Amino acid sequence: MWSTIISILVIYIIACLILYWVQEKFIFFPTTLPKDYSFKQFRNFEEVYFKNGNNSQVHALHFKVPKPKGLVLYFHGNARALDTWAYAANDFIKRGYEVLMQDYRSYGKSEGTLSEKALHKDAMMIYNELNKKHHATDIIIYGRSLGTGIACQLATQVKARMVILETPYLSLVEMAKKKLFLFPVSLLLRYRMRNDLNIKKVQCPVHIFHGTEDELIPYEHAQRLEKLHGSKKILTTINEGTHNNLTDFDLFQDKLDDLLNEIVLNDQQK
Repeated sequence: MWSTIISILVIYIIACLILYWVQEKFIFFPTTLPKDYSFKQFRNFEEVYFKNGNNSQVHALHFKVPKPKGLVLYFHGNARALDTWAYAANDFIKRGYEVLMQDYRSYGKSEGTLSEKALHKDAMMIYNELNKKHHATDIIIYGRSLGTGIACQLATQVKARMVILETPYLSLVEMAKKKLFLFPVSLLLRYRMRNDLNIKKVQCPVHIFHGTEDELIPYEHAQRLEKLHGSKKILTTINEGTHNNLTDFDLFQDKLDDLLNEIVLNDQQK
């Protein structure tokens, strides 16, 4: 009896230790790209490298347009790399906006060791570099899925025209609690990404897109973030939208038009 209990307890402790030390394997699913990968599938872009201070570099694509209306700093999701994510830039390029999209450390051509601190540090470093040539009021911070945690925290620390969050979560802790309910994830998780705390401290206008049928991040997370922010009508609900198809809906495209056109109109009225 006692030997069985002790054996179960030992196994449980070992499982907790494994979860703590290899949790990146459950959160990040990067694709690495060779250094000579050419991104021939895209046009009108420049490859950019940012030194992250550890003798390594963060790689990004900077999409250019004539006479840009502004610049979108885009933080993508947790899987794959820029060879597939950069298609998302089209939604902004066709509306007259430049786009800067990075790959996180260990993704694509980016180098360095992942950590939550490193993700936020790199985001700030890239923003500061962009801010040398682009006024803060010309920068839109955009986060998608995992990237919403990076975008939201950055928007608490810097000035920007707007932050847009697509399929955001309350926090990675809340996400882990549902999937790993047998474990004390609040103690074990080194990646927190507290959108629930940060959204109340964002220094610019916020808008959220979320689908009611999101199979990965529950729609309820977006509803609760809207309440935590305290402003009404900052959530666009895509009925029947899932985690990966929101941009296919006319409502998404129409609302994005409204948001970006409102920025241009406000500039013209100044």
